[in-house]
Amino acid sequence: MRGFIGAIVWMVAVTGSAASPEPLRLNEILPEAYRGKYVDPLTAPKSPTFIEGETLHFELGWSLFKVARSVMEVERTVIPDVAEGEVLKIELKTRTNSFADAIYKVRNTSTSLIQPDVSGSISFHALQVEGARERDTVAVFDADAHTARYTNHLNGENRDPVAVLPGSFDPLGIVYFVRSLDFKVGDELVIPTSNGKEFFFTVVRVTGKVKRRFALGTFEAWVLEPDIKDLGGVFKRSEDGRIRFYFSADARKLPLRMESEVAVGRFWAELTAVED
Repeated sequence: MRGFIGAIVWMVAVTGSAASPEPLRLNEILPEAYRGKYVDPLTAPKSPTFIEGETLHFELGWSLFKVARSVMEVERTVIPDVAEGEVLKIELKTRTNSFADAIYKVRNTSTSLIQPDVSGSISFHALQVEGARERDTVAVFDADAHTARYTNHLNGENRDPVAVLPGSFDPLGIVYFVRSLDFKVGDELVIPTSNGKEFFFTVVRVTGKVKRRFALGTFEAWVLEPDIKDLGGVFKRSEDGRIRFYFSADARKLPLRMESEVAVGRFWAELTAVED
């Protein structure tokens, strides 16, 4: 189960933290292989269909077993102490069922606040109970200083800010940024990301377009595969490990299904209901 939770975060690390971070310069840190593939959240054309709110329900499983349910919702709201004007609040709640509770109980809530025009993150809060492990962490993004800062409320850890590129996203908010983009088979999307501890380039490859049956019915779907070679955890033990996402090939780009193939088994998440 811990591997599944980690699997849904798409990250390729490139820099670490610094007490007084120097500004990042894209032309200096972008690997040669990604030249021409960088997606700038501040200027990229976007068509977000979810900005007036939606709720997505998922069934989660390991191999043949259903082990959990998740609810992911977005709403436009005002949070005076955090930002001026409206923000988009994205919340993901995951809860294991009675079968999985006996093995590894999970009660997780992740909350991402992003700019209302989907041009970068404001904060990311992770409240996790996984077995005997608990976490309460937050990453706060400073759009003016171009930094992100990580705090752990349980142990008092308050890290120095790290430099990030303008428009950087947290690991949950980036899902909605990708949903707002137009792409085609063969594209590679290189997107600035941070969890507050370090800066990342998230690399997502559009590997196909298929027509298949999902829990919600038969859809044409984009096949997206994030780069996981440095993700670690269960993927470190699986040379051929991969994560595959299916987004509906329409204006909404609904996340219909996630599948992962790793050394310890197959994890999946299936969209079962949508509320507008």
